[in-house]
Amino acid sequence: MPNPNTVQPPYPGYSDKLLVKPANYGILEQLIGTWINVNPANCVTKWGLHTTCMPSPGTNTETIFGVFRFLCDDYKEELTFTPVQGGVRNRGGTNEQFVGAIQYNQRIQRVSDGVGIHAEDGMYLWLNDLFNHPADEASVLMDNGYPEIAVGAGAAGPNYVPPYSIARSGSIPHGASILLNGNFKEFDGKPAFPTGTDSWQQPFVTPWPADQIANTAGLGASPLAVSPSMGASELIALPYPNPPQPAPLNLDEPAPAWAFDKSLPVLFPDSNVAYFQRIVADPHYPYSVRPDLRLRDALKDQNVVRHTFIQLTTKHDGGPQGGVLNTPFVQRFANVAEATLNLWLETVLEDGKEVLQLQYEQILFFEFMVGSDGRTTRWPHIQVNTLRKKA
Repeated sequence: MPNPNTVQPPYPGYSDKLLVKPANYGILEQLIGTWINVNPANCVTKWGLHTTCMPSPGTNTETIFGVFRFLCDDYKEELTFTPVQGGVRNRGGTNEQFVGAIQYNQRIQRVSDGVGIHAEDGMYLWLNDLFNHPADEASVLMDNGYPEIAVGAGAAGPNYVPPYSIARSGSIPHGASILLNGNFKEFDGKPAFPTGTDSWQQPFVTPWPADQIANTAGLGASPLAVSPSMGASELIALPYPNPPQPAPLNLDEPAPAWAFDKSLPVLFPDSNVAYFQRIVADPHYPYSVRPDLRLRDALKDQNVVRHTFIQLTTKHDGGPQGGVLNTPFVQRFANVAEATLNLWLETVLEDGKEVLQLQYEQILFFEFMVGSDGRTTRWPHIQVNTLRKKA
């Protein structure tokens, strides 16, 4: 199925003038500049938030495993996008692609003490600038094409239709490199975030909000900071309290009583229930359970007139794939298995003026050793933030 955001064939003809033509960055041009947290009232929803789980000290893959430390911190960041001048040429014979590349630099510090906790550098790539390049007399002579290739060969295609409009490559100094592909779509009004128990619906199966993106299969890692391998499904099945069952949670209400029951780790020492309980009991609740609710709440009193939604992932159902590469240490102890990015570029009306705002949710899945129940433990590492351009 062709990408509806992509210019369809026939493509414009190639010309050497393209070599000096300014690059086309498409929808990514709105990113250019430096973005920061704007939080004059020190409002909690205007800070970034991350959830992370790491192996506990003293654990190893051979004897003591399945014990983890849960981290949830507020953060502030500076995110800079710098255009690469000129289109980056990819030659494919009849098909020529001129990529609009924008370099990004991300630096994140913990709010509580200013310590740096994340750095990342990479490129966002606009992939929709394609041209038709048939053989001409000069190319046939220079490349010894005759008699296989005649002058004019390729003028009618076939033309390559890219399945994705946008790609992102990134390098993270922990020892992971990522390549994500995806598409975008434009909407009126605010992004649609759920409320109440809808925030919990089918958290381990149903992608959200993949149905908003045309021709994007396999996207939508759960926005919840929990998964079945972390004990959530076990706790749902527990007869505690009786009744009602402790889940699904209404994330717009206070944390339930069982989150603070000190007897649960004693009653269920051989399960991951204690980790799920710890996430619900965290002071950042409900954002510790579903971080993107902080994005929802940051928009609560804003007049968002329109937004562009970009969704990228390393994991697709069929077609060209992205992926993650890790150093041997990371591969062994905290394997980064997949990554998904949800990014919203929002136009906010304030005092009669339109202001551009960037919100994002990045979900990386770590796979650790084996859980206490013998299965591989998958912990989502989630980052969310709301940013404005620096003056």
